[in-house]
Amino acid sequence: MADHEVTMADVDAKFAAVKERRRIENAAAENEAAGRRAMWHAHHWPHRYERCTVIAGRHVCRRCLWFYAVAFLTLGLGAVGISPWPQAWDAVMVWVLPIPATIDFVAGELGRAPYNPRRQVIVSVILALAVGRGFFAELTEGGSTTFWGPVLVFGSIWFATAVQAWLENRGQYRE
Repeated sequence: MADHEVTMADVDAKFAAVKERRRIENAAAENEAAGRRAMWHAHHWPHRYERCTVIAGRHVCRRCLWFYAVAFLTLGLGAVGISPWPQAWDAVMVWVLPIPATIDFVAGELGRAPYNPRRQVIVSVILALAVGRGFFAELTEGGSTTFWGPVLVFGSIWFATAVQAWLENRGQYRE
């Protein structure tokens, strides 16, 4: 067995490699810690911030931003008598309008369609109109099937898809 002479350059290279690995590990740990602190704004880990928009230096989930803004605006306008369609259409529209967002979510999470922020905003706004009107029906009627029917059906689809994607390490849940 031949002796291998270790030079100072070899030692320096080894120390430099260890220092670089520690720098990378520390940066990753800080990135994860920052993600945990910001989770309530974005509920996405830093490696999925493409699904967010930045507001005042903070990452905010793009889907949630548009969804909640439009849903509550639709609810508020309903309270003053303004509807995006005739009120008689509510039962149909609240069932039909969630379909594009559901298809987008399922296809994205199961790897059938790449993430697209523009498409996500469009389907989120369409969904939000339905949810805003459905919630208005719930608040005015109480126990409204116009609200609870789609919530249970589409909510179950979204939940089952999210669980499956998480278990399979797909969609927004992939590492």
